Amino acid sequence: MTNQIKTFFNQPLFKSERTLAIVWGAIALFSIYKIIHGAHLDWDYSIFIHSFDHAWANMPLYPLYEEDTDVFLYGPTFASLIAPFALLPDWVGMVIWELFITFFLFFTVKYSWLTKNQKVFIGWFCAQEMLNCVLDAEVNTLVVSGIMLTFLLVEKEHDEWATFFIAMGTMTKLFGIVGMLCFFFSKHKKRFCWTLLLWLAVFAVLPMLMFGFEYTCEEYVEWMKALMVKNEHNLLVNTRQNLSLLGIVRNIGVFPKNYSDLWVFAPCALLFALPLLRFSQYKHIAFRETMLASSLICICILSTSTEQSGYIIAMIGVAIWFTAAPWGRGWWTVALMVFALVLTSFSSTDIFPHDFRMGFMVRYAVKALPVSIIWFVMIWELLTRNYAKK
Repeated sequence: MTNQIKTFFNQPLFKSERTLAIVWGAIALFSIYKIIHGAHLDWDYSIFIHSFDHAWANMPLYPLYEEDTDVFLYGPTFASLIAPFALLPDWVGMVIWELFITFFLFFTVKYSWLTKNQKVFIGWFCAQEMLNCVLDAEVNTLVVSGIMLTFLLVEKEHDEWATFFIAMGTMTKLFGIVGMLCFFFSKHKKRFCWTLLLWLAVFAVLPMLMFGFEYTCEEYVEWMKALMVKNEHNLLVNTRQNLSLLGIVRNIGVFPKNYSDLWVFAPCALLFALPLLRFSQYKHIAFRETMLASSLICICILSTSTEQSGYIIAMIGVAIWFTAAPWGRGWWTVALMVFALVLTSFSSTDIFPHDFRMGFMVRYAVKALPVSIIWFVMIWELLTRNYAKK
């Protein structure tokens, strides 16, 4: 049976990047159809373009406006970068946005350092999470693309452009700061540091040029306040966010509600950093790839703001981990991948009854469980295995 399955998936149809392009294009078109069928702009996209309107009028960015369904939580830099879409007719901009967030990630993977087998595996394995993300018109595909491009450019020794994506990601959604991991693998650390400072200054000043110096400085302060308020809200048990390892520990009810997430976050941060002490492994691309995978997963499992659409980031990390190892994967790691596919990717679909999804799986952040287990396995491998090519 195993050989028959392998033979089936080894058909040229499944190993063709053109087939994947068609599938991902269909995902984008399906998302556009769902939004148009609903006869209103996607709520997240609406919030994005309204941020430019508010900033242009020097209105506060972070209150809950009547025309929006939620508060804006990105930096003032994002309000300036979204301008090309905000200036387009609403429906035209929305369609282009859906295609953009889909194919930017597709081409990031296509032209990355990964082997063809890795690219094809990522394309199929992450298709459902891609759909989850694009249906919400979220920027998470751009977040993971930026981090992967940072890694790619450091590998090619173009640190001055790698830091461009770190700075842009940090000044828009903060997650881009994870790209700092690549500093450890850079062969030009001085160039990495001074170009990072330069790009941070560029992206900090950009909204000032469009919206004014005093207004932008005030909004940077308000952004930090809004993120702290959001974090407090995410700690509530009935929120649909905090689908993370932090959320699992908090929501199972073993610890008092007022306990600090640092009891989980700090040990995990230490575990993440420990493999970086294995300097002799830095020369192996598989080790560097796995550290990248670890950082992508950490974005989701160690953030109280993680929601369902964010798991495109973690699942690409899972796929890289599975395919990067220079040793053969055993049946138990394949079982972990199936576990992740079912409970993480398909947990938001009709495979599970609605009441069960919302009453149990979301409440207890079950979506984060397989990915968290895989991350602990990954850390064990990073600390113990030799990543030299066989």
